[in-house]
Amino acid sequence: MAIKEQLLRSLKKAMQGEMDSVNIYQHAADHSSDPEVKDFFLSRREEERLHYNYLLDYYQQVTSDMQPDDIVSKIKAENLVKSIFSPAFVKRIGEDQVLFSAISTAMLLEKDAIDHYRKLEKETDVHTLKSFFALLVQWEMIHYEELAAIQQEAEHFYWEINDFEPF
Repeated sequence: MAIKEQLLRSLKKAMQGEMDSVNIYQHAADHSSDPEVKDFFLSRREEERLHYNYLLDYYQQVTSDMQPDDIVSKIKAENLVKSIFSPAFVKRIGEDQVLFSAISTAMLLEKDAIDHYRKLEKETDVHTLKSFFALLVQWEMIHYEELAAIQQEAEHFYWEINDFEPF
């Protein structure tokens, strides 16, 4: 398989992963009536949609044999800032089976994205794509770490609501 076709297939897989994340976050936002929880999931949905659109742009450029744009310099550093979550937010996640499951599923999607972007970063010789994939690894790692922290803190409420007593 030619390098171009391999890159296009990898970009398609990445776009599919980002769209899966968009859908998970949208579903969780639709499920919640709490403004803080809804805002969290909607903000994550928009970040994943942004990733999807960047990937789509690169896909179209590679398909057209264009040199990919360097968009890394256009992405603001504040997009890589971690969020702070209130105790009430964490409790609401832990007490809702659908939201707690959405966090768990989103973690798996983020982990898959991290692994895929690391692989793409190593495989490409195109500097702009290499920089972009490295940035996506950082971005997805922040998402993963935030979700892991939410899950860890919310786990107590999840087990409590389900009447589970640890051994």
